[in-house]
Amino acid sequence: MFELISASFAPTNLVFTIPLILIGFYWLSVVAGVIGMDAFDLDMDLDMDVDVDVDLDLDLDVDADVDIDADGNLKGSAATTTESGSGDGFMIGILRFFNFGRVPFMVLISFIILFGWGISVWCNHVGSWVNPSNSGLIGALLFIPILIGSLLITKIVTTPLVPIFDKFNTAAKNLVIEGKVGTLMTSIEKTQIGQLKIDIDGSIVSLSVKADEGQTLKKGERVVVIQEDADKKSYLVQRFNHT
Repeated sequence: MFELISASFAPTNLVFTIPLILIGFYWLSVVAGVIGMDAFDLDMDLDMDVDVDVDLDLDLDVDADVDIDADGNLKGSAATTTESGSGDGFMIGILRFFNFGRVPFMVLISFIILFGWGISVWCNHVGSWVNPSNSGLIGALLFIPILIGSLLITKIVTTPLVPIFDKFNTAAKNLVIEGKVGTLMTSIEKTQIGQLKIDIDGSIVSLSVKADEGQTLKKGERVVVIQEDADKKSYLVQRFNHT
């Protein structure tokens, strides 16, 4: 174990180790959000809430951007290729080959970093025949081959997941979100984006939401979804006043 930790934090492997640690924190925050920190009766500091929420929102936004852009470009790939050459179509084809736009972005990135870290540690450590001296030059030259290898392994591992996520996407598009009441997982102030948990027919759905008219809403409050925001990445909500 000590040798693995030592190899992981060698300069030649830090390019994968640091992102792996960040990905680990991301998935911990996701698990904590799904379970619900209230179940443990923990009072978290407001500053920590803000930090975690911002990171999570950024990741979710990236996920949405990749999925929507990839799908949108693919639908118009013939026109794009005609107007701007085959370059765009080729890049979209490469992304689709590695399952971008077919499997959630953060799932793909997590696998790519995990496999890249494993290959990098295997290549750059004292007992390896590839780079036993942990040479920085050799490590730099190995980065691209390691990344390509990681992408190929990720392709193999995630391909069986494509039909599963296709079903999830189809089910999500058929859900009626407007008018649903849910519980805020984070506090929201002004135009800040927060997370909302909704129970729809026994399935828990997590949404990125904004407060309508800049309201201040607290974590744990019951809110109702009004409509999808103009950015198409979040929903507008307001306090649910049950009478």
